[in-house]
Amino acid sequence: MQNPTTFPTRQAQAGVVRNRRLPAYSLTVLLGSAALLTACEGESNPTGPGAVVREPALNEVVTSQPLNASSNDTLVYFSFTTGGLVLPSADWDVALRRYEVRLASPATGASKTVLGFTLANNQNATAAEVLGYTRANTLAAFDGLRDAQIPADSVFTTDRLAQNPQAHIVLGSVPVANAAQFWKIRLASGQFAIFRNAVIGFNRTRATDSIVLESRLQAGNTLGAVQRLAVAPAGATRAISFATNSVVTPNGCNWDIQFNPDPTQLAITVNSACNVGTNPGSASPTFAGVSSASDAPQYVPFLSQLLGPIPNSILDTKAPFRYDLTGQQRLHPAFNTYFAKVGTRVWKFQLVDYYSNTGVAGYPTVRYARIR
Repeated sequence: MQNPTTFPTRQAQAGVVRNRRLPAYSLTVLLGSAALLTACEGESNPTGPGAVVREPALNEVVTSQPLNASSNDTLVYFSFTTGGLVLPSADWDVALRRYEVRLASPATGASKTVLGFTLANNQNATAAEVLGYTRANTLAAFDGLRDAQIPADSVFTTDRLAQNPQAHIVLGSVPVANAAQFWKIRLASGQFAIFRNAVIGFNRTRATDSIVLESRLQAGNTLGAVQRLAVAPAGATRAISFATNSVVTPNGCNWDIQFNPDPTQLAITVNSACNVGTNPGSASPTFAGVSSASDAPQYVPFLSQLLGPIPNSILDTKAPFRYDLTGQQRLHPAFNTYFAKVGTRVWKFQLVDYYSNTGVAGYPTVRYARIR
């Protein structure tokens, strides 16, 4: 399997190829004539950093080769204008990691903001209908989406960090710890750490009995071992210092977060006055596997969650893929369409496959066209 941090050679970074793979010497001729073939589906070879591929003509539908987004912890960056992968420092539009799709924004580490909208055209499709979709039989509907179908600017949103002081729990009849979620945090001391709520317990009157916080403090470029801190709120808001792994009496910048045990709150707030900020960790690597807390694109002054217009869950029917429709634990493209607004330009795109040409998972294929 290709290393997720390597990219195709210059010889493999050719431009738009249609219907079949052509030898490299044919590509120059093909690129010169491709603009005449609008509204035909193309096939673009994967491109890597430094590759130069012409921008598709208006309404020209192009399909990339499978893009190596197979890493569990490293995003790769796709540009509509070049038709392939570029460096994270380059001008990218969409970031990919397996089935996850992120739009360029400050929250995802980009220097620009791409706005998005989910058309959700197949959100109500049955499993049988999704299994019946192919690139060929969905092409006409995709190509038919033109400038007139672009929604109002007001419905476009972007990936952003939103405040959610209860994101550390899963709400239900009895809340439980959201132990799968962790946060990178910039501490009041200027250090960095990661933390999560590992356990939360309630007594018979449903008052918070205890909360167990786990953290890993960063020293230099390395995160340390897991520290556990059991906090017994006893009905009062408690302040916690991750630098000392202790409950403290809040005094200026000696604390990082506070936990309010009120059953109507169960809220975690941060010491924003002392520059404390958080960034939600990704699903992979996990809390135990993450290697740095100081590399987040943003640290915001609240307990944060990353929101965006494109669902990043295989359980959401508006997402790019459905899961296990045939009992084989495979992802199937739902052919849901998304709009991406990049400045004054608008692109439409779908993810039309999840597997490489040899069947390796985590190689999404992007079908896209500029419609404004």
